[in-house]
Amino acid sequence: MLGYKSDYDFSAGFPQDTESAKAAQDLQRGFAAGALAPTEVYLTTGNGTPLTDQQVSEFAAAAAKAPGVAQAQPPQRGSDPSVARVNLLLNENPVSNEAITLVREDLRDAVHAAAPAGTKALVGGTTAIFADINSANNRDLSVILPVAAGLIALILALLLRSLVAPIYLVIAVLLNFAATLGATVYLFQGVQGEPGVTFQLPIILYLFVVAIGTDYNILMIARLREEAREGNEPRQAAAIGVEHAGPTVAAAGLILAGTFAVLMLAPISFLQQMGFAVAIGIVLSAFVMSMFFVPALTALIGHKAWWPGHGDERPAGGRHAAPTP
Repeated sequence: MLGYKSDYDFSAGFPQDTESAKAAQDLQRGFAAGALAPTEVYLTTGNGTPLTDQQVSEFAAAAAKAPGVAQAQPPQRGSDPSVARVNLLLNENPVSNEAITLVREDLRDAVHAAAPAGTKALVGGTTAIFADINSANNRDLSVILPVAAGLIALILALLLRSLVAPIYLVIAVLLNFAATLGATVYLFQGVQGEPGVTFQLPIILYLFVVAIGTDYNILMIARLREEAREGNEPRQAAAIGVEHAGPTVAAAGLILAGTFAVLMLAPISFLQQMGFAVAIGIVLSAFVMSMFFVPALTALIGHKAWWPGHGDERPAGGRHAAPTP
């Protein structure tokens, strides 16, 4: 999982025998790599004051010398005299991680510094959009992951009346997410040699796999508690729980995983990655986490798994309650 790299190149994931793909290949052979999606740099006064020709030409010359720029096209003026545009062709694939990092850091800093006094420069275009998406994704992952895990732990604590069981149940789904993303990286980046995995995958996969994994864990842990409340010892309760709840979890997992696995038949890399990742995540959730990890760990921890609510205690007057003397 730690080897994960984001991939923003949708066109590379489509069949390469189409006319548009062949046109892109021809374009790359004859022009700078960035000609596929020029980086648009806008110079503006911001207050409606017209830009002078000298300001525009000096800025265009400075922007052409910015890091990573292979070629600068002649500046363009529109109907608004306070705005001018300079298209920069990068020497990297405009949707590659290298180009996105370049635009987000060195190129933007250089262009901003090159703006004449009384003006400001703004960087736009496809690469800049993906740079902003990359920053937003990093922020979202840093917020969504702990918030979702915390909410799941809270719901489990209220459901099970325990503080111990929710901890290892949340750890189980987090491990499942890590294993799923790692398997996807291994297959597509390692075996198939792709430059990365689609940037949308981690957050979609996290929400989907964590939700499904938590559902299966709830089904299993509820059955374990039920068997414990019937008077069975932790190991016996785990064995009975797997015997009775296991087939239901297994069937549900296989059906859902098989449904998503069909996406791997698509000729588009994004759909293949999504189908494989979700399918393998569901399989791991059902057969490794819910049917092995959770009952095994619950059996090892024993009655302490239900602390402090003691949800495994037999209810008074229950089916197996001792008769009143």
